Amino acid sequence: MSAVLTPSESLLVPAGARLVHIGPHKTGSTAIQVAMQAASDELAKHGVHYATTTRHRPAKAGWAMGLKGRPAGTERPPLHHWEEFVRHVAEAGEQRVCISNEDFGRATSPQVRELVEAFGPDRVHVVAVARRLDSYLPSQWQERVKAGERRSFEDWLRVVLDRSSGEYSWDRNNVWHAHDTKRLVDRWVAVVGEDRFTLIVSDESDRELLPRTFEDLLGLPHGTLRPDPSRSNRGLTWAETELVRAVNGVVADRGWARSERRRFVKHGVLRDMASRPAPDGPKNPPFPAWAVESLRTLSDRRVKEISEMGVRILGDPERMRVPSDIRVAEGSAALPGVSEAVAASAVAAVMDVALRTRTDDRDNPDDEPTEDEQ
Repeated sequence: MSAVLTPSESLLVPAGARLVHIGPHKTGSTAIQVAMQAASDELAKHGVHYATTTRHRPAKAGWAMGLKGRPAGTERPPLHHWEEFVRHVAEAGEQRVCISNEDFGRATSPQVRELVEAFGPDRVHVVAVARRLDSYLPSQWQERVKAGERRSFEDWLRVVLDRSSGEYSWDRNNVWHAHDTKRLVDRWVAVVGEDRFTLIVSDESDRELLPRTFEDLLGLPHGTLRPDPSRSNRGLTWAETELVRAVNGVVADRGWARSERRRFVKHGVLRDMASRPAPDGPKNPPFPAWAVESLRTLSDRRVKEISEMGVRILGDPERMRVPSDIRVAEGSAALPGVSEAVAASAVAAVMDVALRTRTDDRDNPDDEPTEDEQ
């Protein structure tokens, strides 16, 4: 049975440990990474090092060693990016080191063994986050739309939730490889053991849970890690997502190349939306009634599986159940419209990209990627 811990119990990893945060994606990883990077000087005072080489997570290093997650249409980075990062971690010596990359949650079993061997089999401690499915799936669909998806939320759900299908689906595999919590934990526990794996059960109502837990794991005073909302990923509203989805359809019909879509949609429309406060309106679409029943079945099974795990668990597995007040669509949900201001700003952003003479960063794989590697 699992050891369910409370925040008051000691979570501290040993001196010299490598705390490997594997996400998975859409579980608050960016907020932790940004907070770690911002507090790097304070971390050093407490014998802690946050290991990254570019921006706030070592994305390019992970892609170089073969992890999924890099932007579609970009080349796999040279292996030296991975080798340099491994040396960077080793140079931290007996400091506690935090390595955070949600792409680690996508690792196959052979890649898990490679990662653990590279960071030190006797040093690695793993932490992952489990997020409620009815919160995660709309966020994941939005990421797919940002990457070019044209299917509606309901059509996408029909594919993703059909786990009995024998037909391969990239989207289904992309969701469940990392968010089937039992399979994720089993892949890593097979290498590091149950006593060096901590699973955080996400609490949507407690924004302090993740930073406080990482502080406890690394021996940092509470308040050291302060997430910066202005540097975290602002999700789109439902209306904004539908606008982007409509653009995706037009772009596809006109035969735009991926590089052109990336330049004008990602670096124009999406960047403009992310820079502005979210407009009024619902954040996510409602779930169709048929999907709610499937979600309840999957979530109930997930609660049982988490409760029976032998790893350290922080939080209440019961929080993984679908709430009674989940928004359910009555018939076909009417799509929301965007305001003239949002639409005009999106058009202006595309014009800005077209008029710019400096386009050095338009295909920079160091950008925070949408989840579009296929």
